[in-house]
Amino acid sequence: MRYKALIYSILFVLIFQASYAQDTDKRIADLKNKLEIVATTSPGLTEVLNTDIALNNVSLSNFLLAISNVHKVNMNVATGMEQNVIANNFSNVQVATVILFLCKEYNLTIEFTESILSVKPYEVNSKNLKHPITIVYEPQYNEIDIDAKDNDLYNVFKAIMDATGKNLVFAPGMETLKINAYMRAVNFDTAMHKLALVNNLSFNKTDDNFYVFNSIDQEANANSVFSRRLNTNVAFEVLDRSNKLLNVNFNNTSIEDIVNQLGDTLAIDRFTATPLKEAGSVTFRAKSITFDQLLNKIFEQQTILEPSSSQPTVTSSNRTNLNSQNKSSSNAKRFTYKKENNIYYFGTERQLSVRNVEIIKLRHRSVNLMPEVQSDINTSVVQDNFNRSNRNVRFNPQANPAFSNTNRPLDRTYQNQNALEVEGEEKDILSLIPQEVKQDLDFKVDTELNSIYVTGTDAKIEFFKDFIRHIDKPIPVIIIEVMIVEANVNNTVETGIEWGIGDAPVTTQGGIFPSADVTLGSKTINKIINGFSSTSAFNFGQVVPNFFATIKAMETNGDLKIKSTPKLATLNGHRASFSNGQTSYYAVTDRNTFGTDNPITNEIRNFFPIDAKLGLDIKPFVTGDGQVLLNINVVQSSFGNRISEDAPPDINSRNFSSTIRMKDQDIAVLGGLEENFKNNSGSGVPFLARVPVIKWLFSKRKREARKSKLTVFIKPTVIN
Repeated sequence: MRYKALIYSILFVLIFQASYAQDTDKRIADLKNKLEIVATTSPGLTEVLNTDIALNNVSLSNFLLAISNVHKVNMNVATGMEQNVIANNFSNVQVATVILFLCKEYNLTIEFTESILSVKPYEVNSKNLKHPITIVYEPQYNEIDIDAKDNDLYNVFKAIMDATGKNLVFAPGMETLKINAYMRAVNFDTAMHKLALVNNLSFNKTDDNFYVFNSIDQEANANSVFSRRLNTNVAFEVLDRSNKLLNVNFNNTSIEDIVNQLGDTLAIDRFTATPLKEAGSVTFRAKSITFDQLLNKIFEQQTILEPSSSQPTVTSSNRTNLNSQNKSSSNAKRFTYKKENNIYYFGTERQLSVRNVEIIKLRHRSVNLMPEVQSDINTSVVQDNFNRSNRNVRFNPQANPAFSNTNRPLDRTYQNQNALEVEGEEKDILSLIPQEVKQDLDFKVDTELNSIYVTGTDAKIEFFKDFIRHIDKPIPVIIIEVMIVEANVNNTVETGIEWGIGDAPVTTQGGIFPSADVTLGSKTINKIINGFSSTSAFNFGQVVPNFFATIKAMETNGDLKIKSTPKLATLNGHRASFSNGQTSYYAVTDRNTFGTDNPITNEIRNFFPIDAKLGLDIKPFVTGDGQVLLNINVVQSSFGNRISEDAPPDINSRNFSSTIRMKDQDIAVLGGLEENFKNNSGSGVPFLARVPVIKWLFSKRKREARKSKLTVFIKPTVIN
């Protein structure tokens, strides 16, 4: 370390000598230029030196006076140059060149007053000869060497900061204070303390590692601007000046001091509508925070939440206290800021200069919430939409040619759509936002531009925008592939022989293959009997003409499969419905009697729809890990018999509901909607109908079996 200091000193001497030589050359060049200018009005300077001036061992002042007399040059020679003795050895050289040579050789200078030359010794300004500032820093040991003598404070501090990378600040007006210090291998903090001590300065190190110096005379003055503004609790570090990125550490620091000191440091243009002295104090510590984010957090603390409507009713006993609290909170000044064209405006919330209007456009979501699709799969009964008030409307599909399945005046689907429109008011995204986020802000929703217009203070608008950014995410779209398979299997076996006597003779008819269902007339039966009589010893006789016999032996099998493969797409959390069915109608007759003496009966007949369908209703939810929750409702209904022609038909229905969790693009199989029907019946002659073999001649039997099964396959696919 000592060798380094010696090397630095030697280098400084060499640099000083080189700079002095450069200064001399520059001085002589300036004199030459000025002599050339004066020569235009004093031609003696351009003449060749007269050789008659042949003097030896003459003083320098006498030689210059001789040149002035011979060549008519206006020259004044200062005293004090008599000790310099020269000899005239010049030949064939101009007068100006000789004078310039003497100035360089004997360290003279010339002051010009138009064409008058005043020659005098050149005096070096001692003020230009500064003591070299030597700073050597060892970061490994945090030790510093300082060598400064009568140097300006600015230059000394600059050399220290360049060598160490540490920050030294001082009060305005201290730039030219003279600093004297000579230290070797001293701890940096100790060196700064001693530097302040020997130079009549005060020293303070802030929490953010700034070394702050002030003049003791200024610090003693209570009116010193620097003393008033110096606050050790305002500790911050500028990481990026262009982006206003900071490290801050405030300990119960007034907001006014924070705004002023950061504003001065970052060169921020600002306007204060109301003094920030009443804004209060904050304790805040953060790293890598921007100036705007810092202001948002500082002024966010002044927001007072109003009591929500969900709180209990205020009783008379505590109403006085609550009113006084609300009054005091409403009268309190709540400060905020606004940034406009890189100018920061500070003031209270109600001041127009700090209020702002901003347009927030949603990128992924709609400002209006999508209405919930109403399911109609569970409407396989008489529709509630057609109440008694509607029965005054006549509806006859046969008498109204304009009626069709696609355009019916009392259709349930259109009724539901109208009901949704009447229900009314569309909800917007503001209904999802907590009241605390919207407090003290005014909103307008622009559906056409999918935007929200917000009026309020910048701090609250930023808080609102931050919340919007968190919820303005793409809503997943779920494509649901559904396969609905309905299988019907039936089997019917009917056998037996029926004997009887009809009202008239019966002609033989019927089929034998593939199913046997034959009715034999008396003629055919008599032929069969005669055939038996001719080949046996028995005579069976003949049957009467109206006799008949019906022989049945047939089996019927059925296998029917119905498959529907709809595809549904819906937003996350919204219902998707599918239905396929049939609508039937039944009649309702209203009879009204008017009058007493001559009563008149008025009869109105209306037709009302009833549905039977296969319907599917799914509501999907996408979880945080990408899985899908499905709320599923399935209904299957069909028409049965009617008790009368105008009565509603019977409804046979099967339905189930389920909630399942599955992975994206997995397939769920939903089954269990199965119906089995069996019937085994028969009739015949008592006792003979139970005797083996011959029972087939004296009875008929019917056996039925039906099976119906509904299976649903569901595959969800999530599209983000």
